[in-house]
Amino acid sequence: MRECSNCGQPNSENAEFCVNPQCRAYLGWATTAFSDPAANKPPNRTRVGTQTAGVLPGPPAQPSGPATPSSPQRFGVRVTMEPTELSVDPGAAVVSTVTVHNTGTRVEEFELGVAGPLRPFAHLEPAVLSVYPDAKVTAVLRFAPPRDAGVEAGRAPFVLGARSRVNARVEDKASGTVSVGSFTELKAALQPETSRGRKPARHTVVTTNLGNVPLGVQVVLADRAGALTFQPPQSIATLPPGASAETPVLVGGSRKWFGRTESHAFTAQVSPADGAPPIGLNGVRNQVPIFPWWVPTAAAVLIALTFALIAILPEPPKDTVPGTTGMIQLAAEQTLQNAGYRPVIVQRTDPSVPLGQVIESKPVAGYELPHGEPVQLFVSIGPCDGGCLIEVPNVEGLKLADAEAALKAAQFEPRPYDVMNPAIAKGVVISSNPAAGQKKESGTEVALAVSTGPAPTTAPTTGGKGGTGDTGGGKEQVEVPDVVGKSKAEATEKIQAAGLTAEFAEQSNATVASGKVIATDPAAKSKADKGSSVKVSVSTGPPPIPVPDVTKKPQADALSTLTAAGLKTKVIEQPDAKISDGTVISTDPAAKTEVAKDTVITVTVSQGPACKTGFVFRLATPGDHVCVTQTIADRTKTENSRAPSRVSSTDHTYGPDTCISGYVWREAVKDDHVCVLPQSRNDAATDNTADKDRHVK
Repeated sequence: MRECSNCGQPNSENAEFCVNPQCRAYLGWATTAFSDPAANKPPNRTRVGTQTAGVLPGPPAQPSGPATPSSPQRFGVRVTMEPTELSVDPGAAVVSTVTVHNTGTRVEEFELGVAGPLRPFAHLEPAVLSVYPDAKVTAVLRFAPPRDAGVEAGRAPFVLGARSRVNARVEDKASGTVSVGSFTELKAALQPETSRGRKPARHTVVTTNLGNVPLGVQVVLADRAGALTFQPPQSIATLPPGASAETPVLVGGSRKWFGRTESHAFTAQVSPADGAPPIGLNGVRNQVPIFPWWVPTAAAVLIALTFALIAILPEPPKDTVPGTTGMIQLAAEQTLQNAGYRPVIVQRTDPSVPLGQVIESKPVAGYELPHGEPVQLFVSIGPCDGGCLIEVPNVEGLKLADAEAALKAAQFEPRPYDVMNPAIAKGVVISSNPAAGQKKESGTEVALAVSTGPAPTTAPTTGGKGGTGDTGGGKEQVEVPDVVGKSKAEATEKIQAAGLTAEFAEQSNATVASGKVIATDPAAKSKADKGSSVKVSVSTGPPPIPVPDVTKKPQADALSTLTAAGLKTKVIEQPDAKISDGTVISTDPAAKTEVAKDTVITVTVSQGPACKTGFVFRLATPGDHVCVTQTIADRTKTENSRAPSRVSSTDHTYGPDTCISGYVWREAVKDDHVCVLPQSRNDAATDNTADKDRHVK
């Protein structure tokens, strides 16, 4: 057995290194050879450059040949690299040869390591070297930074170190630099792709810089027919590496009074500043006329019938609600106003009653009701699939009870709050938020500002001597300062300067900015006892908005509902085998959570079941989740980027998107008019057929 001179570990006779993993000393010199008492003394050390040298006890070294147990020992190491200046592009690799020279007289085991910004992408092969005295051993240092936005372009210094596992004081270092190349890659999406309505709808162009250098991006929107308007029509932004930007655009068309819904295709062209091919995003705007095509005829018939009935029916008795069921809205409103009542329009879905026709009234016809009272007119908006948006009734000027009844009839949730207004009688609604005429989802909370009436005033006292404000022993009267619209601090200062104290209370308000004064009680410029308290109402801003429940709804409907509620949206997609493709899985924040206006709601949308190994989503459009090979997916992306150059500017045989000679519509999905070679069209049809067997079950 051979005993280790460092740790005393027994080893076999033919072992070259100590089997103790914490030691691993070379066993070429037996412990018994170092019998000199000086062996128990600490060695003398001197440092020369980056090498550490030491002298072990024992006789002088032999002039040639390997060291003997009685020879004086030394230890050291020198590390070099070739080359030291490296260049690499993200996604590729570069290597340097590392040479470790053992300048000592003992066999050493050296561990290599790298420090610097690119350390996570550095690989040493091997990382541990065993080197005999005065020998040199090489290793390979490889840098392989990934093609990722987090890998910064430019020169990155690094240090390579070698340290002995036998003696930690023996080490050396070498330095170098890696020049990381730059790359650009842009991703873009249009959200939503389709909008429908009478008023302009909000679309968002989302751009993401996947490269590792800043990238300028220009977004230009246009439609071939020139039937749409875009606000703004173009925008420019600079994206830092890995950053995303959302460019909101209002897309609308000319508003027609009557006709059929018209579909207009438009394109958002996203052009990177590096000269790469632009990305074309396709959208559709369905412009709805104010009234359907059949309304003029129906309206003429209904008006004729209405006036005929009015002519032949006797005049209704005074103070009774006239009959309006079956009339069109305008005629019904006029009938109620002529009878001395105020019509309050409440919209309701009804597949059996034509759009714009009165379903019923409340109170019903013949009910005795004093003049000036409100009458609810339930007007049909026709059939409706899914969640419908209903106009908020106009309840301004109604008593609180009547306003609440009208809102509840329209399936809204009223939430009143007090506002002092000397010009409006107590208990009368001043305004609503959302305002009258805005379209909201049923169940939406509507805040009602209700007047508390004029502030109470204190009659001045009189006494034997006048003119001082303190007459005949009464309290001195001071004027309440006008602090409406001021900050809390400014209001406090002015009220205290007038000799009064301020008592603050917070309440939400849709028109007064957060932190500003809404009103005071007593009102501004009225008189109050000096030293008395003034109640100051301070705005907390608009009331919070409950997030609508859009789970299990189609993506387009969900985004439309959230936008109509005054919220912004961000869409992420994920595979889900249980929820159909394009259906909302969840929102963050969750449904019914109260948030501030313009809060961004993250909408998670199902991509359907994930693809099996070897397949990826085709993405001919953002919602295209047909599973294809990576080669087909890459080709589809290239075809989308080249689509504008393959459309004929003169031949409109099949519409404004007719392909130039040699190309056909791909039709991977419905209305896919990207121009491709015939083989691509055939491949798309084949992939569509095979898709059902390419998803994870």
